[in-house]
Amino acid sequence: MGAYGRGAGLMRWGLLAFAAWAGMVQAEGVVTPSGLAVEFLDRVVEEQSGGQVWLTLRYVSPKIGFDEGELGYEAVAADIDHLCDREGLKAAAEAGGVDQVMIALMDRAVERGVHDPEATMFIGAYLPTDDGCVWQ
Repeated sequence: MGAYGRGAGLMRWGLLAFAAWAGMVQAEGVVTPSGLAVEFLDRVVEEQSGGQVWLTLRYVSPKIGFDEGELGYEAVAADIDHLCDREGLKAAAEAGGVDQVMIALMDRAVERGVHDPEATMFIGAYLPTDDGCVWQ
């Protein structure tokens, strides 16, 4: 065994398996009920200052926006709900339970915390329940 022993080897394998799983999820596209194709961007679990745990799933679809020929919020609101029910609840369970699920649908990938005035982002906030996501 190396200087770190068997535990470190198992941890490395676990990290590699997680990285492979995360890569598969990122590459996976989702087609919503309206037919809108979205690509998974990232997933963040954060503890809020009040102690609540929020899960944010971010997706990209260049077809959303406010210009002619693009889909506005009203056209994709049910799709955002669907993303929470299909992907958000599964990810919340994998995270060990969360208090709130946030679904962000963007027209382009934007780094978290970076302001991009040209980007369109629609956000849905949900309470995860046994019966599905409840819009907040």
